[in-house]
Amino acid sequence: MSDTAPTTTLKGYIPTLDGWRAIAILGVMASHAGHSYSAPLGRESIFDRFALGTHGVNLFFAISGLLITSRLLEEWDTAGSVSLRRFYVRRAFRILPPALLYLGVVALLGALGLLPVVREEFVAATLFFRNYLPPILGPNGAGFFTSHYWSLGVEEHFYLFWPALLIFAGRKRALPVAIVIGILVAVWRHIEAWREIMLYNAIQPTYFARSDTRIDSIMWGVVAALALSRPEVRAFVERYLSTLVMLAIVALYGAIVYRYGTRPTFWEAMIVPIIIVGTVLRPRSIVGRALENPVMRWIGRLSYSLYLWEFFFVYYPGVPTTLGVWQTFPVNLIAAAVCAAASYYLVERPLVRIGHRVAPAMPRDAMDRASATPVVAAA
Repeated sequence: MSDTAPTTTLKGYIPTLDGWRAIAILGVMASHAGHSYSAPLGRESIFDRFALGTHGVNLFFAISGLLITSRLLEEWDTAGSVSLRRFYVRRAFRILPPALLYLGVVALLGALGLLPVVREEFVAATLFFRNYLPPILGPNGAGFFTSHYWSLGVEEHFYLFWPALLIFAGRKRALPVAIVIGILVAVWRHIEAWREIMLYNAIQPTYFARSDTRIDSIMWGVVAALALSRPEVRAFVERYLSTLVMLAIVALYGAIVYRYGTRPTFWEAMIVPIIIVGTVLRPRSIVGRALENPVMRWIGRLSYSLYLWEFFFVYYPGVPTTLGVWQTFPVNLIAAAVCAAASYYLVERPLVRIGHRVAPAMPRDAMDRASATPVVAAA
């Protein structure tokens, strides 16, 4: 397929993905809330046992790769090129304000002696390399309240290299390039695990968070977006990805999760985007309608702010704070929801709108051309 060949890129707003975001964040919150409830009792929660938080983040990664690449391809199809400047401006307005707000609150409470903090965690979190530092960085659990920024580090590192690599590789070569990256990261992850065991007799705390060992979870979402942009691939998927096949894939995913627990795997990274695509292409199915339920879509829109703020209210043994009841179940869930809603409506959404005005997804002439051409969104 040439770079100018007809495509079937996923276009427009895809509400199904908001539903998947809701499932991802609910898995993360269930894991942390269960830990807050069971840890003081000396128990392991069922949510910890099935690693819902880990698999929720993996789901976020797959969505990111699929959606970001689809948006880049949509701009390419409509405008004839991709503007890196516009992309990074929009990402900055989307990611930075809520992330910096949370860090500011943690820093303030740390200065007041209410939270254990150290300087290194703020430098690492602000510059998005928190995933290369251990979760705990000092006495009394210092560093814990920014440790969830590891996933933001993985996302930002993906943003740094993939859009430019997509442009450099071109539409025709981007798919094999993305597949090779996904495979190489999986191979490197096994090599690195062996190296750490040989050197340290154990896997190090940063192993599961580093971009070089986790970014394949995003890259297989990229592969899904690139594959679907090819008409022949999309036609094949729509024809053969039946309900029975989807059930078999979901069963396989469940077996992988049961077998490997919290460990990132090549197979999970590949399968999750397929499951997502199956619902995106069939939004009127039972699962599609459930994912596009208004409540699920609302939770999905709040998912980024929820991810930032719910960690603030997690109870963790060995991390003393003066938050008391605010870290107990179910008060912690309610408090996280209130903070996330405030962050979303007062900070995140207004700044995203400003970012879109400052750097629209397409230049004006391309938008005019697009408005004259009827486009049917994929979902």
